[in-house]
Amino acid sequence: MKLKIFRNLLLLIIATITWSACKKEQLGLITPPLGLGGDSTAITPTDQFIYDSLTVPYNVAVYYKWQPGMLDFPAEIVPPTAEKTEEALKALLAISFRPYNDITGSTKFLRRYFPKTIKMAGSGEYLSNGAIFLGQAEGGTAMLLYEINYVTRLAKDSAVLKQMAHTMHHEFGHILNQNIIYPTPFKTISTGYTGNWYNVSDPDARKQGFITAYAMSAPDEDFVEMVSSMLIGCPNGNSGYDDYEKVLADQTGGTSSQAYQQIKAKEAIVVDYYARAWNIDFYALQRNCRRALHGYFQ
Repeated sequence: MKLKIFRNLLLLIIATITWSACKKEQLGLITPPLGLGGDSTAITPTDQFIYDSLTVPYNVAVYYKWQPGMLDFPAEIVPPTAEKTEEALKALLAISFRPYNDITGSTKFLRRYFPKTIKMAGSGEYLSNGAIFLGQAEGGTAMLLYEINYVTRLAKDSAVLKQMAHTMHHEFGHILNQNIIYPTPFKTISTGYTGNWYNVSDPDARKQGFITAYAMSAPDEDFVEMVSSMLIGCPNGNSGYDDYEKVLADQTGGTSSQAYQQIKAKEAIVVDYYARAWNIDFYALQRNCRRALHGYFQ
């Protein structure tokens, strides 16, 4: 009985293989798909730059050539060009990576904690509520950056690059918090968190004790918006970026206002967190980022 079962099973397997092979031939699937044993694309100068500048020193892979299933976009997104991809990465290395390296003494900190994958999109993702999605940290393993095709080194276009750097520091702040959570008292400083943050302007948010309107969406977002705003600057509501201190002075109602005191209380917790959790002098990191920004634009 067992022999008969095995024989029948063997015949079934042979028949299945034969049918599958015939079906492949009928469908014309003679050449395996790209990435599954098929033809591969040649290494471009941009690929080599990524390998030398990010993969080797930081163990980071960069995906700018979209592959099926890699990006789950619910909206139309423009892919990044190779030229803009390289330009954006050079900018991030100069104004975001190197300031960290200078403070920590080597590339080891970013190599350990920075996500191992960067995915790049040429444009932003426009949401139905009118907001624009500019970045995402995916479980601490990947970072998605948008609007790559708009990056330039020109001073007149500095807001584009500052926005991208702001997004990168925001998402990296999330990843650091996933490793070591920020102090709980931070969540009690402000009470105006809302899901309708996109209906509030940045200047109005500052009058309520939040550094940006997006900071009003949740305490976690508030914390990393403080981090990125202190390092890179803040959107000032007019398609530009101002230094963190200038925004506090101009848009909170003055140093004696409750809003100013709330933001300064959050600042103190951010600085203490980086010192205790990561042994990083946040003000020194801030100075490094400022110098790198001012020296990068033409």
